[in-house]
Amino acid sequence: MLVSGYFRLPNDIPKPVWRYPMSYISFHFWALQGQYQNDLKGLLFDNQSPDQSKIPGEYILEYVFQIDVHRSKWIDLSVIFSMIVIYRIIFFIMIKISEDVTPWIRGYIARRRMQQKNGTQNTTVAPDGLIHSPSLRNYVAGRPTGR
Repeated sequence: MLVSGYFRLPNDIPKPVWRYPMSYISFHFWALQGQYQNDLKGLLFDNQSPDQSKIPGEYILEYVFQIDVHRSKWIDLSVIFSMIVIYRIIFFIMIKISEDVTPWIRGYIARRRMQQKNGTQNTTVAPDGLIHSPSLRNYVAGRPTGR
C-alpha cells in the first residue's frame, strides 16, 4: 500500500527502487488508480466560492492524486488480470521446482557426504547399486493398478 499511492502520492515515492519496479508490480497501484478513475472521471465538484467555476474530476485525478489520466481504467483492470495469471504461473513453477529439484539436490548432497565419509573408496553406499534416493513417485509408478 505504501508504494501504490495510497499513503504517499506517486510523485513523492522515491524513484530508483520504490516507484519504478515496486509500485508497478504492486497490485494496489493498479487497483487504486483504476478505482479512482472509475469514481472521479466525468464528475464536476463545487468550488470553495460559488462564483468560481466547477472543478472537473480529471483535474483532481491529475493534479491532486497525481494519476495518469491518459491511461484507461480498462488498462488498469487488464494489468490486474494479467498479474493474476502471471503470479499463478510463477507459483506453479516454484511448486514444481520444489517437488522435483529439491529432492534431487538433497540426494546429491547426501551421496556426496556418504562418499566423503567412506573416504576415497569406490564402494557404493546403498545396496544393489542404488544411486538415487527413493521417491514416492517411483513407488506409485511401479505399483500394480489392479483392484
